[in-house]
Amino acid sequence: MQLLLDEGLPVQLIEPLRRNAPHTFDHIDDLKWKSKKDEFLLPDAAARGYDALVALDVGQLTEPDLCRVLKKSGLHHISLRQGRTVKGKKGLARVIASIVVAMPYVLDDLEVEAEQRIVPLQLLAAGARHEVWDPKTARAELPYWPR
Repeated sequence: MQLLLDEGLPVQLIEPLRRNAPHTFDHIDDLKWKSKKDEFLLPDAAARGYDALVALDVGQLTEPDLCRVLKKSGLHHISLRQGRTVKGKKGLARVIASIVVAMPYVLDDLEVEAEQRIVPLQLLAAGARHEVWDPKTARAELPYWPR
C-alpha cells in the first residue's frame, strides 16, 4: 500500500513510518505539492497510485465538496483528531507517537478491505508516561541497587 502524508503532518514521521515495509510512505514535501488545494491533491494522489492520505485535517470530512472529491478519488482517509491541546514540542511528540503507534494496526485493517475506508485516529492522552526514582529511597523498586 502507498500512503501520502499531508503537509500538516511533521516530516519527522516519514522515517518511523517507513519501518512498516512493504508499505511505502511519502510526504507532500517529497512531491513538491506543498500548498496544493485538497480538491486537486486528492485526485492527483490517486492518479499517482497512492492508496491513502494521512492527514491532520479532519475538516476534509466536514466539507461536502471535499467529501465528494475524496469519495471520487477512492483514497482511504486516515486522520488524527488532535484537538486544541496539541502545541509545542510535547504536542508534536504526541502527534508523532499517536500515528506511529496506530499505523501497523491501521495497515493490517486496510489490507483486507476491498473498498474505501475512513480511519479516524485517536491522539494519545497528555501526561507523563514515566516515573522518576531516587535509587537511594526506591528500595522496593530497586532491590538489587547497591547500597
